[in-house]
Amino acid sequence: MNPRSVLAECPLFARLTAAALDALAAQAELVEIASGRVLFERGSPSDSIYIVATGRLCAVLPEGIVAGTIGRLEPIGEIGALSGEPRAATVHAVRDSLLIRIPAAHLYAVVGRHPDALIEITRVIIRRMRQNQRARTLERQRKEAHSFAIVPATPEVDAHAIARQLADAMHRYCAPTLIDAHAVDEALGAGAAQARIDSGAANQRLVEHLNRLERERESLIYVANATPDPWARRCMRQADRILFVVDARTPSTASAMSDELRRCGTRAPVDLLLLWPEGVDAPAVMAWRERLGAQSHYFVRHQHRDDFASLARQLTGRGIGLVLGGGGARGFAHIGLVRALRELQIPVDVVGGSSMGAFFSALIACGYDHTEMIHIARETFVVNNYLNDYLFPTVALIRGRKFVHRLHEIFDDRRIEHLRKSFFCVSTNLTRGCAVVHDSGPLYLWVAASMAVPGVAPPVVWKGELLADGGVINNLPTDVMQSLGRGPIVASDVSTEGGIAAPGIEGPDPEGLFKLKGDDEQRPRLFSIIFRTATLTSESGTAQRAARADVYLRMPVGGVALFDWKRLDELVERGYRHALEQLQPQRDRLFG
Repeated sequence: MNPRSVLAECPLFARLTAAALDALAAQAELVEIASGRVLFERGSPSDSIYIVATGRLCAVLPEGIVAGTIGRLEPIGEIGALSGEPRAATVHAVRDSLLIRIPAAHLYAVVGRHPDALIEITRVIIRRMRQNQRARTLERQRKEAHSFAIVPATPEVDAHAIARQLADAMHRYCAPTLIDAHAVDEALGAGAAQARIDSGAANQRLVEHLNRLERERESLIYVANATPDPWARRCMRQADRILFVVDARTPSTASAMSDELRRCGTRAPVDLLLLWPEGVDAPAVMAWRERLGAQSHYFVRHQHRDDFASLARQLTGRGIGLVLGGGGARGFAHIGLVRALRELQIPVDVVGGSSMGAFFSALIACGYDHTEMIHIARETFVVNNYLNDYLFPTVALIRGRKFVHRLHEIFDDRRIEHLRKSFFCVSTNLTRGCAVVHDSGPLYLWVAASMAVPGVAPPVVWKGELLADGGVINNLPTDVMQSLGRGPIVASDVSTEGGIAAPGIEGPDPEGLFKLKGDDEQRPRLFSIIFRTATLTSESGTAQRAARADVYLRMPVGGVALFDWKRLDELVERGYRHALEQLQPQRDRLFG
C-alpha cells in the first residue's frame, strides 16, 4: 500500500499541493494494529498523527464514554498534534487495522516549508467542528454500518439463511455483498479462508483481498462457519459489527463459538440476534447478553420480512425511535400520533418514554394499535378511577395499589427484554438524585415506577432506594434514545408552556388560590401543584432534549388539566391532526 495515495484521498490533506503531499509522505510509515489493541492512552504525548488506511478504531473518554469511531481515511490525533496537548482520549482498534503514521515533528517541518498546507488543514478541522452535531451523528451511524459478521452460536443455526434475509432487507439502503469461506477460496485458492492471523504471507494476501473488497463494495456481510475455525475468527476480527445468532431454544451455556468470541479479543460491538419463532418459550436474553458482552438484542423469525426490515433499518442507522413525554391526561395526544404514524406508514423500531409516555410506549411495544390503546386508556382512566385509593398523607396521597394492579392486568407478566420491539422507560432515583433507565425486568413494575409522581403516589422501592416518576429529571428522554444509535428520533412533548397560574390575583396573597373566580375547573388543584413542582427540574432541560430529536412535536394540549381524563377523545383527535400535519412533509427525510 502506497502511503502517499492514501494521504491524497484523506479529506484532511486532499487540498494540499503535490509538493506538500510528497513532503508529508516522505516520513510516513505503515502501522498494523490488531483488533482489541490500544493505539495510545489518554494523557500520552501527541507525538504522531495517524490516518486510517483500512479498518476501524474507537476513541474512549474517561469512565468508558465512547467519543466516536474512526474509519477509513479519517485522521486520529490531528488536533493534539497541532496544539501540542496530550491525547484527549484512549484509542483502540475495533478490528484489525492498517494505519499511516506521521510524526508530529515532521508535520511541523512540512507546514513550516509549506504554509498553505497549514491553512488548508486548519480549514478542514474548523469545518468539521462546525458541522451540525445531530446531522453528523446520524451520518456517522450510517457510515459505521459497513461490514457485519453473522456468527452462529451453534452448528444448528443456518447463518447463510440469516445473512441472505438481512442482505435482501438492506438492499433498500445499500448493495451488501456476502463473503463466506467458499467465496474466498474461489477467489484465492483452496484453503485460503483458513489462513491464520500469524501465517505471514498467506494472512497478508487474505487481508489485502478483504480490504480491497471493502473499498470496492458498499457493504459486506461476513458469514462465519458453524465451528470456531480460523475463518470464524477472521470474520469476528474483520467486521465493524458482530451479529451473534442464537436459537431461542439454546441455553446460554451451550456455545463453543461464544468462548471463541471472548478469546479473539475483538472490540467490535456485539449484538445478540435471537431466532424466536411463535409459540416457543421466552429465551434467556440477559444471560446471553452477559455471556457475549452484547450491547443490544434483536428478535427475528425466519421469512418474516418485517423483522428483517426493522433489523436492517436499525443496523444502518435508519431505525426510527419514538420518544413520548409525560403530562398526565395530556398524554392521550400520543395515541393520535400513533394513528398518524400508521396512516403515513412510518414504522417505529424503538420506543421509550417517561411517566404517561412510558405507559403508552409500553402499549406500543406490546403491539397494540391506536384503537386498542384508546379502549385501554378509557377503561383505565375514564370509566374506572384507579387513582382513588386515598390514604392519610404520610407517604403519598394515594396508596397506588389499585393502579399497579391495573398495570399488571394490562401488561401481564411480560418482561421488557422479551418485547419484540425494543423499549425503555425512565424513572427518577430519589435516593441518588439521578435518572434510571429500565430496559429489562418486569414491564408493569417499571412503568409503575416511571409514573409514580412524588407526593401523589408512593415511590417504588428497589434495593433499598426510592424510584419515582421519570418526569422529575427527564420528562422527554431523547438523550437515552440517541445513545442507542439506531437512527432518527421522533419526540412527542405533551408538557405545557407556562404551567399553572392564578390569573387576576395581584397579591402577594397567601390565600389567593381560594379567591379565584370563574371556571372552577381551571383552579390549580393539589395534584397539579405537586406535579408541577416535581417536574420543574426536568422542564428546565426541555430545549436541549428537543434539540436531540429529528422531528420534535409539541402537542397542542394547552388548556387541558393534568387529570382531565374525560377529554380523552378530544386529545386523541388533537394529537392526530397535529402529528399528521407535522409528519407528512418530513416523512421522506425520516427514511433517509
